[in-house]
Amino acid sequence: MKTIAVVSDSAYRGERPSLVGEMIKKNILEVFSDQVTVENYYIDQLDKGDYISEDLILVMAGSRAIKVRDHVLNHKNIIVAERTFSKSGIYQLFGIPEGTDVLVVNDNIETVLDSISSLYHIGIKHVNLIPFEVEKEYPNIEYAITPSEPELIPDSITKIYDVSCRVLDIPTMLLIINILKIDDKDTQQNLYNYYQRLFSPNEGIIENYDNLLTRTEILDQLLDQSHDGILLTDTEGKILIFNKMFREIFNVPGDIKGRNIGEILSDTNLEKCYNSDLHDDLVFFEKKIINMEKRNIVYFNYEKRMYFSFQEVTYIKKLEQNLSRKLRLKGQIARYTFKDIIGISKRMKIIIDKAGKVAKSDLTILLTGESGTGKEVLAQAIHNASPRKNQPFIAINSAALSDSLIESELFGYEKGSFTGALKEGKKGLFERGNNGTIFLDEIGDMPNHLQSKILRVLQERQITPIGSDRIIDIDIRVIAATHKDPMEMIESGSFRKDLFYRLNVFPIKLPALRERPEDIPVLLQTLTENRFSFTDECMNNLINYSWPGNIRELMNITQYISTIAENKIIDVDSLPYYLETHLQNFQPLAQEEEFKNERFILEQKTEFNMALKVLGIVESLNQINKTSGRKHIVEVLNSEDIQIQENHLRKILETLNLIDFIFTKKGRGGSLITVKGRKFLEKTK
Repeated sequence: MKTIAVVSDSAYRGERPSLVGEMIKKNILEVFSDQVTVENYYIDQLDKGDYISEDLILVMAGSRAIKVRDHVLNHKNIIVAERTFSKSGIYQLFGIPEGTDVLVVNDNIETVLDSISSLYHIGIKHVNLIPFEVEKEYPNIEYAITPSEPELIPDSITKIYDVSCRVLDIPTMLLIINILKIDDKDTQQNLYNYYQRLFSPNEGIIENYDNLLTRTEILDQLLDQSHDGILLTDTEGKILIFNKMFREIFNVPGDIKGRNIGEILSDTNLEKCYNSDLHDDLVFFEKKIINMEKRNIVYFNYEKRMYFSFQEVTYIKKLEQNLSRKLRLKGQIARYTFKDIIGISKRMKIIIDKAGKVAKSDLTILLTGESGTGKEVLAQAIHNASPRKNQPFIAINSAALSDSLIESELFGYEKGSFTGALKEGKKGLFERGNNGTIFLDEIGDMPNHLQSKILRVLQERQITPIGSDRIIDIDIRVIAATHKDPMEMIESGSFRKDLFYRLNVFPIKLPALRERPEDIPVLLQTLTENRFSFTDECMNNLINYSWPGNIRELMNITQYISTIAENKIIDVDSLPYYLETHLQNFQPLAQEEEFKNERFILEQKTEFNMALKVLGIVESLNQINKTSGRKHIVEVLNSEDIQIQENHLRKILETLNLIDFIFTKKGRGGSLITVKGRKFLEKTK
């Protein structure tokens, strides 16, 4: 066990015990706990021939170090402690009136000046700190600060702030850790808890230590998540880093940091591989067969480390089996989440919000919308946000399979059910997707007799394979989709009415791309990875194009642009040729009517000119990539001598959101002007 001596001036201050030595001892034990023993020594009690033999000797000032030199055998063991104040004692000082003369009182001029320096460093700069000198009088000073030395304060001073004894600062604690080589996790955690209570003049050092401690903890957790046993040693085999799995594989108890690998695993003879790298080498340990990789790593360009990775062969076999199973289920997973759905328009925000809510339930969902609007992407996102996300996602396109195939694909069959059937039979998609989600795309194109079977699945949650008399219970969620109008299909007789109402528990209609034009610029930039800029003419043409193929068509065009573009600026000539004859003309009359409606809403709900001003500020802030939150908007208005109430501004922003002129991000992200909002500004100008 390491030993520390704390040397202070005296055990008593007048008639009362001195608190300095005991306070420092308490600080040390808070951090190092039972890993050290601490003894207090007092300079006025040291006689000639008395020696202090502890591993480390702390003195409270440089002058005290000189006084104790004759009582210390090894002068290198002496360090001068740096001290600071605890937060609880300092907060009260900020209440002293600004510019006030304040006397700082301690037992001698050296510690007084040290205290003043610490106070300035931690931010006590609003008052004049006067150093106390015993022989002087201070008739004009009313305030005094002292670290538990109130008896030294002149009687004429009535307003006294006792900030308690100063405590050891973090740099001193780190120095002790380094000298005594005590740096385990408990000590790190204790030190972290300790400095949370301090005001320290060395915030940079503290912040760096905090970051280092956090990163170390994260690294340890990451290593412990690995299924491999990981070990790092020096060139002599001394253990530097290891994880939990290493201890489990080799049945190693306790902390082995600092011990030699040859001592821990004496039967493995790892010394033979110290000088070479190994790949897929076998190690035998207590009837276990272990796969090992070993590499030499250069550390700081000159020092080598040895990295070992161990895997039990039984684990590798299980991994291979799981991988084979996952490969068999390839295509039965959902890749997309709500984060993959791009859209700032009000319609898309409402759809994503509704879909996110229904995802938590088991309700059946019917998705409608034109081809290419992203129905399967939304279905996958719903699955991945549901409690079934770790179970299969089965997608089947009813229109892509023949009538003879679709029934066997959905419900499976028994062996020998029909000519060409697999001899062992086959599980259907409903059974393979049990506990998961099945996505029935183009449900309206399914043969009528199968629609009745789907209806039974939804009602009874049971299936019967072809050629079998057994009934299989399933727990599955159904999401159906169609690009056709369900009511028209019902009228034509191609879609069963009872099935429609069973599927239509939670309907979601995805808008065509032309119905959400403000999303087009965002989609273009996202799909081209922000590698291009579009001219105004080009962007206007794309925004006003009818997009019969919707998102799928837009993706094709971005791939075309990325392939043929020779520079970063995309103009009309960079677009596919067929767009030239299909670009939709503006519709002035319709746009004029829409403009009047939007102006009417602004005039009814807000002060029109102020709303227009706010919209222009949002556009200006967006152009310089500055956050357009309410605070910045108010600052711009104030700079133009325009005053606005917080409630008034909030109402304006809500109205601009309502008519899709802006899109307000969650949190402190501010607002973004939409294409629609920008066009309105241009029109009003």
